[in-house]
Amino acid sequence: MSLSLLPACAGTCLALPTAWGSMLELAMNKLMLCALTGALLATLNTGCAYRADLAQGNFVEQDAVNTLSYGMTPDQVRYIMGTPMLVDPFDSSRWYYVHFLREGWSSPNIKNLVLLFQGGVLVDIQGDFPKPASFGAGAPAVGSDASQATEGGYLPN
Repeated sequence: MSLSLLPACAGTCLALPTAWGSMLELAMNKLMLCALTGALLATLNTGCAYRADLAQGNFVEQDAVNTLSYGMTPDQVRYIMGTPMLVDPFDSSRWYYVHFLREGWSSPNIKNLVLLFQGGVLVDIQGDFPKPASFGAGAPAVGSDASQATEGGYLPN
């Protein structure tokens, strides 16, 4: 077949699909760019808006603190309160119960409870939880060894 037998519009007809192809590629590129931009915005929006709650340490309730009484043994206290978060390596008579709670983006709430043992019995409670009203009911009179330890500066106020 010779070139003279081809219709006069052959060049135009062949160029039409090429033009449609480039327009289709351009439309696909725009669509892809819009989809990626939307996905990126959605990720940034949801990724920065939520922060999971964080709770660490010993969860201490006032009801459990209210069951503590003067003269309890460490085993009895451990049964009620659970294992302490920290036992001072230099002074094993001090037990620390610490609870850290941060809800979302708010400031953390930290509560401390320190229990002091002397002679193998519970003698004092300190920290963010009030002592039970009945705590000192079994305490020895002023002038004995346990009361002198708290009055003489053995315990920080």
